[in-house]
Amino acid sequence: MTASKFLFLFFISFGVFAFEFKKGEGSEFVMTSQGQKVNLNIYVVAVADHQMSVEMHFGTGGLLGMNMYQQFQMGLKGSSPIQVQKGYVLTPSSNAPEVMKDYLFHQNRGVQMNDFLFNKKEDIEGAFVGDETIEVPAGSLIAKHYRKSNNGQVVDFWISDVVKPIGLVKLVSTSSKEKFNNYSIELSSLLKNVAPKIDPNKAIPMTKATEEMLKSDHSN
Repeated sequence: MTASKFLFLFFISFGVFAFEFKKGEGSEFVMTSQGQKVNLNIYVVAVADHQMSVEMHFGTGGLLGMNMYQQFQMGLKGSSPIQVQKGYVLTPSSNAPEVMKDYLFHQNRGVQMNDFLFNKKEDIEGAFVGDETIEVPAGSLIAKHYRKSNNGQVVDFWISDVVKPIGLVKLVSTSSKEKFNNYSIELSSLLKNVAPKIDPNKAIPMTKATEEMLKSDHSN
């Protein structure tokens, strides 16, 4: 599975809510997609002026469990929209991280990352549904409910500053057109002092096998 569908979480937090990002901090989620549960960790690996890097870890349990990591470098200059500048992936079959091809950042055929490029709070007010109490594995939280839709996909997400820096409490995506766009994410815990798994300085060009694996997530 590719992480492009989750990058907007940082666009919202970074551009609108002005959460303070600290290296090693993030959130652990339970993601349910097509009947399968996956542990999804999202955490900050580097912070600099007008730039931030985040890493995502997808893991499944059991004897045949799988771990995959994706890291993204994102930039924000002045009032310009946040840009994904570089991406890397580390799969169980590779001994080194691989440089992701740019088109893999934008495969989602429903709600697009551009739908979440908010630079100020006024831009997101039209998506506000209301303040609600949400039950997730992390507990009961009061969060702000937002909804975005495009091309048959509806994304409901709940944000709270209690669970900074990411702020996400819950997300539910439903689609009448694309099976892979039906999934949910629920907060299970907050993370601190997480060390990155990917070292961009050791990255190699993306192999054909890895590219085909990432593309296959969008053909099911």
